[in-house]
Amino acid sequence: MSVEDLTALVDSVVESHAEELWKLSRFLWEHPELALQEVKAHDALCEFLEHRGFEVRRNYVLDTAFRAEFVAPGGADGPTVALMAEYDALPDVGHACGHNLIAEASLGAAVAAMEAMKTTAAAKGKLVVLGTPAEESHGGKELLLQKGAFTDVDVAVMVHPIHQDSLRAGFNASQKVFCRPPPPLQEDLFSCLALSAS
Repeated sequence: MSVEDLTALVDSVVESHAEELWKLSRFLWEHPELALQEVKAHDALCEFLEHRGFEVRRNYVLDTAFRAEFVAPGGADGPTVALMAEYDALPDVGHACGHNLIAEASLGAAVAAMEAMKTTAAAKGKLVVLGTPAEESHGGKELLLQKGAFTDVDVAVMVHPIHQDSLRAGFNASQKVFCRPPPPLQEDLFSCLALSAS
């Protein structure tokens, strides 16, 4: 499958899930939960992923964290890419930082990546959605890191909304992202990702 075909597939998958993803984001917005109390968010996100073929471990390491996995058709012997999903809210102002949008974007990307991985039997690796609660006040990712949740993760990525339109996106951990096309897309779909810290 060509890069153009994969791009079209990803676009189609995201479009076909857009309304469900928006409803999920809206649900989180309307039911804001503070750090380590994100029970409704945890359950809604896990259910969404379970219904789409991910193997989900609820209450993973922390009571309101989760880990959803999809193993590529060629097996798990390849890179593990984690998409972070935040979903906690702030006191009094709810999702003013847009964590409902982070969860929506991560789940949309996960479903699209999973469908892209299914297009070749030789694809190897593991796609993980890591539900990271308590980001506003407890450093949820740090707690997960301390408990070994990232031990097998090769690359972890997340998007975060900002208050402006920007032509040049910045990165906290890296300022340069290089991507080289893999040999005719039969190896693993993650082999094109290489990060360069700056």
